[in-house]
Order: sequence, then structure tokens, then C-alpha cells
Amino acid sequence: MSKIHIPEIVAPGGSYNKAMVASLNWAEAVYVWVPFTSLRMRQNKMRTFDDLKKTINDLHANGSRAYLTMNIFPRNTDIKVFESVVEKIADVGADAIIFSDPWTYNIIRKHLPNMPLHLSTQASILSSEAVKFWYDLWVKRVVLARELHINEIKQIKKDVPEMELEIFVHWAMCVTYSGRCSMWEYFSGRDGNKWECSHVCRYKFKVYLEEEKRPWKFFQLTQDEDGSHLLSSKDLCTIERLGEIIPYVDGLKIEWRSKSEFYVWSTVKAYKHVRDAIINWTPIDNNIKEMVYEIPHRYYWDGFLFNDIKSAPDGEEPNYKDLISENKKEHKSWLSKLFTKIVSKFKPYKYVSTVTDDTAGPIAKCKYFGLVLPEVVEKDGKKYFAFVAKEQIFPWDMLNFMAPRWLWKITVTWVLSDKLEEVAKTDCNKEKSYISFEWEMSWWEVLYK
Repeated sequence: MSKIHIPEIVAPGGSYNKAMVASLNWAEAVYVWVPFTSLRMRQNKMRTFDDLKKTINDLHANGSRAYLTMNIFPRNTDIKVFESVVEKIADVGADAIIFSDPWTYNIIRKHLPNMPLHLSTQASILSSEAVKFWYDLWVKRVVLARELHINEIKQIKKDVPEMELEIFVHWAMCVTYSGRCSMWEYFSGRDGNKWECSHVCRYKFKVYLEEEKRPWKFFQLTQDEDGSHLLSSKDLCTIERLGEIIPYVDGLKIEWRSKSEFYVWSTVKAYKHVRDAIINWTPIDNNIKEMVYEIPHRYYWDGFLFNDIKSAPDGEEPNYKDLISENKKEHKSWLSKLFTKIVSKFKPYKYVSTVTDDTAGPIAKCKYFGLVLPEVVEKDGKKYFAFVAKEQIFPWDMLNFMAPRWLWKITVTWVLSDKLEEVAKTDCNKEKSYISFEWEMSWWEVLYK
């Protein structure tokens, strides 16, 4: 009997703590930042090669693979720096390197000839022929552009079955094709194609008309009090249709390294649970799946995977009944029919968004209250766990956390300062505190209200 196809969860590791949260929630792979060679460098917290090596070692100890993001598009002034970094990471023990530029491919191959390479979504791979090109150069995996429809991905997998394919299943959308970034530098002076993405394309823009014969007399196009949202894209969320994706890809990628531990914990937990439920023919626990709706987010959208590329992310919500009917007609293989049957059994197809025009969005939905660190002290016969608080925590607060199979609650009993003195509360201004609970906690557990 052939082995069941199980695409791995590829989780963001923007800091050591976030990488550990992802790994201890059973993400099979975590992508981590490399100094001076990664997009989002400004937002990442691993500052040295020693930090990087420790993170990789601990990921391996937890059973997770470590993929290094080295996906900038370097200019001439960056070439020497990039090559020196490749030399320095030769012994950190990475499982693969994510790259985007042909020249960086040559440099990595020169210094690390046996390193598995993954082509970044920054390269905007949209066709079977482009995938074949990189396959012939011994690239192991391609992270496809976000703009591909699921039918195009099926065709690529059929045309190049030997190539591993990875797609983004959650979070950011691009307002142009993946990797073709120019707005950041214009508005903020930071190069989004190197390491300083500021996500300008996700801001709300006010748009004005200027008439040719009346320069400087502008008329504002309005949609609401904040202006027209032409570039403020919706957030990608595919958890409701994951069963239709699983047969055709090898990696399910969750973005965003700059988000909180609560974000990493919630998304990894939810996507891992839904994927495993589909694979194992077990019921989906909505309490776990719907953690993706608890994190701060814009309106969710299942992207161009299930929508025509002409449909703007800020347009009307798609008619899911029509999409499902059309999609079912295209299911030819027994594997496709099997996954459709499984998903239909455990989940209705429906569009869900927990944000409306009347809610404050991220502010209203902020629920991250703290992270348990792997350090324990004893005082007066009680065990106190090292804790990083993101909001105020008081004795006798009741906090939520995700037990292995369900949501659970736990009570805070006492709070100590970093000097082990009893205090009335802790908060985000404290680098570290110590908290006792009604029972012992696990490392890297995220607690929230």
C-alpha cells in the first residue's frame, strides 16, 4: 500500500521563542531568519549566528526541520556580504535554504553544494515550465506564487511530479504578483526586496483625482471615513478548504515571522489539527480550528487559490456554493474524491469572518497575555514558572490555554518579580516575571484571555 501523502506544516520562527512555540506545537518545519540575507530582517529577533545555531539545534531536538530564509534580491553592494554570510552558516545544521535570486543560487551552490534548496515565493513562479527549469538545476522545492489557482497547482504537480511544491495557506496577500515589490522603498525608504519590508501595500490609502487643466485641484475618491481601501488587502485563510489543497502540495506555509507567539501558537495548532483530522478521518474540533479567528486579522479570504485572479481581494465575497459545484466537477482522481468526501463530512463549506465594519479589528481581538519560559524557581514550597507577560497579569486571573486536545483554563495563584519578590501584578514592561499556577505548566505554553 502506498504511503499517505502528508504535506508538512511550515511555520514562522521570527525569534527563538516563536520558533520553539511552533516546534513544540508539532510543526514539522520552521523557517528562521539569517542575518543580512533575509526579507523582514528589521522585524526579526535573532541577531547573531550563535542565536541562529542554538535555535536550529533546539528545533532539531524537538523533531522539527529548520529552513533558512536567505531570499533577498541583492544589489551589487550586497554581493560580498551575502557570500560572507553563506560561508558563516555552513556549520549551523540547516535542513534547507530558501533563496530567490539566480546569483544567490550560484553562491550557495559554490559553498554548500549538498544543501537542499527551496525557491522562494519572491521568484514569482507561476508555470510548469518555470518549475521544470529549477528542477533541472537540482532545486528540491518551489514555493509557488500566491496568485496561482488550485487548478494551476494541480497541473504543475502533474507536469513536474518530482518537484516538491509549497504554498502559503495563511496570512499575507500581495497586491501585485508575489515578490514584485516597489511601494515600500517609495513610501518609507526601505527596500522590500532586501530586508526591510514595511508592508506599505497593506495600509489604507486615500485616492484623489487630478483634472488635466486644473492641476493641484484634487477631488478625493471616498469609500468610508478612512478613504478608499484599494491596496489594503484581505488576509489569506484557507483552513476551511484545506482538504482540497492537501493532495497537491508538500508544504503548507504559514506567514508571518513578525507576529506574536500567540499568532504562531494559534495558527500552527489550528492548521496542524485540521490537516491531521483530514488525513486520519477523524472529526475536526471547531474549538481548535477556529483559533485562526481569534488572532487579530482583516477580513479573511481564501485567496486566488479558489478565486479568479480578476477578482480583487477587496471585492464581494465569493459565492462558495458555485465554487464548490464547479470544483467537484473537476475532481477526476480517486484521491481528490476521497479528500472532498472527508472534508464534506466534517465541515460545511462556508465563508466565515469575525471582523465587521463595526469592530476595531486587531485592537478588539488582542488576546495574547503571556508565554511560559523553560525556567522554574521554588519559593516557600511553591514552584514559580518564568513568564513573559504581554498584558497585565494579576493573582487569581483565570487564563486560557490549549491542552493537547481541548481548550482549558488555569488560575494564576501568585506573581513574583524578576528578583523573586511578591508583587501585585506583572505586565509588558517587565522583561520577565515568575508566576505560580494551580498546577504545573509546560514550556512555551501560550496563555491568554
